[in-house]
Amino acid sequence: SLVDRLRIEGIDALGVATLADARRRLEDGDVDLVVCDIRLPDGTGRELFEEATRRHPGLPFILMTAYGTVSDAVALVKAGAVDYLEKPFELPAFVGLVRRSLALLDDIRRAGGGSDRFRLGVGLLGRDPSILRIERSIAKLRDSDAAVLVSGERGLGKKRLALLVHRSSRRASEPFVEIDCGVRETAAEFEARILAASAAAGGGTLFFHAVEAIDDARIGAFAHAFPRANGGVRVISSRSLDGGADPRAGSRPDRIWDLHGVHITIPPLRERPDDILHTARAFLARAAAKSGRHVEGFSPAAEEFLSALRLPANGHDLRALLDTALSRAEGRIIERHHLQDPVASDRTTIDLRRAVEEAERSAIQAALAVNDHAIGKAADSLGISRKNLWEKMRR
Repeated sequence: SLVDRLRIEGIDALGVATLADARRRLEDGDVDLVVCDIRLPDGTGRELFEEATRRHPGLPFILMTAYGTVSDAVALVKAGAVDYLEKPFELPAFVGLVRRSLALLDDIRRAGGGSDRFRLGVGLLGRDPSILRIERSIAKLRDSDAAVLVSGERGLGKKRLALLVHRSSRRASEPFVEIDCGVRETAAEFEARILAASAAAGGGTLFFHAVEAIDDARIGAFAHAFPRANGGVRVISSRSLDGGADPRAGSRPDRIWDLHGVHITIPPLRERPDDILHTARAFLARAAAKSGRHVEGFSPAAEEFLSALRLPANGHDLRALLDTALSRAEGRIIERHHLQDPVASDRTTIDLRRAVEEAERSAIQAALAVNDHAIGKAADSLGISRKNLWEKMRR
């Protein structure tokens, strides 16, 4: 049997014969990979896959299928399964696919703090099939030095994804050095910063954050410095999309988009309602722990409201919404009336906020002009720190 062959190969395997047995075994936990036939005596592999996706997000699946059910297997791969094998197949091919899938689980390094390990599609970034596919793409990049471009709207965790790419790679023990391209500076300052960051990264990763902000005045410096800085480092860049724009839009003859050997686009939360709830629960748990509150979760009405939100700023909007809700709630459940639509709320404050932002922007621009765009001198004249000025300019 296939189970016997896997055991001979030194792979710990357990076989079950029915959908019901598979369900019980999955509930017991400690399963790293499922190999399942599309047709089962009491159901289908599709049923098991869909149930497991809900109850055990990110659990890798390999489907086995006969010719007549290949379309079903292909559909499940598109929905997040690892791969499928069409019967009859050679045993070495089967064992090889299992080994490769398990290697992606076992060999990937830590992706963050604590004891969690980044494993193939475990749902660190979300549980929607599109996000699980992104996580598996990250896993497959662990031995690659290809440049990566991460695109997405604001508030989607582009830097976190870039960190996952770095920490799941063979460069994980080396530095991850960020260059914020949104900083207003001269071409010479920008070029010097690229070279300094490259030296600091060594054999690690150089992360160009917000490459869409590289203006015309600095394109030449980027093109001049990048070839000298690129030796020995892995390059990841992020690009903020505005209203779903093409990340390669524009016709400037620069080298910015030479960076994206691999392009990963993060879909917005409004296209992933299940991930809104998943992310909201995580945000709420962290906020409650930080404030010393014991909150159990959301009421059904609150969950329905959250799932329907548009969230223009994605995670930024969601975090602000939940912070406010937590301050309003007195019990252990967040109710619908504790939640306020961030878009509706914005309408009442946008004019004042815009006026403040425009006044601040004018003051910064004037200080930069007077000081020949020297960041340090401009910050001194404004009475704020250089770091604070950089943050304000980036926003």
